[in-house]
Amino acid sequence: MIPHSEFKTIIDLVTRFPNEKACHQYLASRRWSDGILTCPHAGCSGDRAYVFKDGFRYKCQTCKRLFNAKTGTIMEASKLDTIKWFMAIYLFMHKKGISSIQLGKDIGVTQKTAWFILQRIRKAMGNEPNEQLEGVVEIDESFVGGKARFKHKNKRKKYNPGRGWYDKTPVLGMLQRGGKVKAMVIPDVLMLTLKKHMYTHVKGGSDVMGDGFNGYRSLELAYNMQYCDHGKGIYGIGDIHTNTIEGFWSGFKKGIAGIYHKTTPRHLNGYVQEFVFRYNYRHLTTPQQMEQVFKLFNCRLKQKELSNLK
Repeated sequence: MIPHSEFKTIIDLVTRFPNEKACHQYLASRRWSDGILTCPHAGCSGDRAYVFKDGFRYKCQTCKRLFNAKTGTIMEASKLDTIKWFMAIYLFMHKKGISSIQLGKDIGVTQKTAWFILQRIRKAMGNEPNEQLEGVVEIDESFVGGKARFKHKNKRKKYNPGRGWYDKTPVLGMLQRGGKVKAMVIPDVLMLTLKKHMYTHVKGGSDVMGDGFNGYRSLELAYNMQYCDHGKGIYGIGDIHTNTIEGFWSGFKKGIAGIYHKTTPRHLNGYVQEFVFRYNYRHLTTPQQMEQVFKLFNCRLKQKELSNLK
């Protein structure tokens, strides 16, 4: 891990990485911490490479192709100086994030470029391997969208008393007490949808706390379901409550409303993964949070893919 004293401010960050070579060597030390230069190109499993004199370019001895520490990552093919990526990740670790407009001003790029950088960082944040939650798990959904009272009367949708406003985007959240939170955008809150995601992300036999929603009844065969019915004004019966995940939703909603103001349904999951990552690693220092991002940044997100999201 990065020592806490290595850099505490953005000035320390710039001082620590004065040139492109320093940035690349740092990334290489994190990506190939065991000293084995595994080729990142698809279809190649080579683990030996020639090192160029510049110190950050390599040539695989197996496939003969060139690569560096950014090949196959969110930074690949980027024309930006790597220090600007480091600064973007550092600023992105603010408690509620940073807007693309502000980031563009801070690192000297256009708003469009800054937005693309943030989307790729969010892609890395959601690249964690799937580990099932277990023990005591709280489950809840949140609905993201504009408030009806701020819309024109002709555009307001009729309220659905079953489960919120159907013109909003549902987000499912699962939080292990004393552990991590997982959340993702879902198409609906039907029983089959809830079961699919719960079976994937929560270990069978866990104690699951819900708020009394009838859709959770289908989970009773696989989990020990316990409820506190919010519809009846019951928000906690001893240890039976969903207050912890409600706290996560509170921070998420405040971040969306205060920093980003508006998100479209097709990009919402990226914002969800941002707040999940920040919540799960909230106890770490900013350099340690950056370290976690660098562990997950071996994924790509091209502009074409981003434009085709539905």
